[in-house]
Amino acid sequence: MLLLPLAQSVAGEANPASASGALIKREFRELLELDDKVHDEVDVWIRSNAKLTAKQVGIDPGSLDLQVRNRLSKVGEAYKAFLNRHSGHVRARLAYGSYFSDINEIDKAMVQWKKALELAPKNPVAWNNIGKAYGKQGRIAEALRHFGKAAELAPKEALYYRNLATLIFSYPDEAARYYLIDRSQIVPKSLELFKKARSIDPENFTLATDAALAQLGTQPLDAKAAFAAWNAALAIAPSSVEAEGVRIHLARIHAHLGQADAARAQLAKVHETQYIELKADILKSLDPPPTAKP
Repeated sequence: MLLLPLAQSVAGEANPASASGALIKREFRELLELDDKVHDEVDVWIRSNAKLTAKQVGIDPGSLDLQVRNRLSKVGEAYKAFLNRHSGHVRARLAYGSYFSDINEIDKAMVQWKKALELAPKNPVAWNNIGKAYGKQGRIAEALRHFGKAAELAPKEALYYRNLATLIFSYPDEAARYYLIDRSQIVPKSLELFKKARSIDPENFTLATDAALAQLGTQPLDAKAAFAAWNAALAIAPSSVEAEGVRIHLARIHAHLGQADAARAQLAKVHETQYIELKADILKSLDPPPTAKP
């Protein structure tokens, strides 16, 4: 489940048309630029060390984590200083919370997001982010309530429907209790929310694959709908890697249905090395066991 980018203006901040408002706006923009710059640096460190570790010359994870935290602390200090001057800046509260979430300090993230919600009770980003935190904490009912409120406040934002659909699908028992419905109604409810999300953002490949995975939860399997969902994802796959991953799923469905030739046809188009074992496993399942000699 993702956090929404901080792109909207909200109540409780200085008027950007005023001189002081323009100054605060520029200061906040510079703060976000610093955040992006530092995170880019850290990402480079992590990727570079992964390559060095593969050659047995990388630094140990503990030392790298300390370096990362020290570098990121500069961003945290900048957010703290900005909010000491502009305590009512909602987007800064949201961004500061995301900073804490990135370093897995969820309780501190929640403090910032709840302050943002106090300042702007109708801000869907705050509701969504708090929902994400509750989900991490295993407080599923609260997560469902917050994701639902975010979707209610921003009905044209696909992310909120996706987050809600994913949570419902992932925690069917908790969702059934929360909505006071039978467990058999959970997958259809999740699929309906995915459908709403896809109608808003039809070119989002990750969303399409999430919806297709949920389609596999139907009991009994609705093969026609499953094929349609995965083929829809295949049509918008951004690269051969993603496309071949989709073909693995299509082959599995064909194999499950006993359609060996169709499964092999999908697998014949899979060449990426990361799928070699999966491809071999599916092909093996298609071969009938050897007949025992009398």
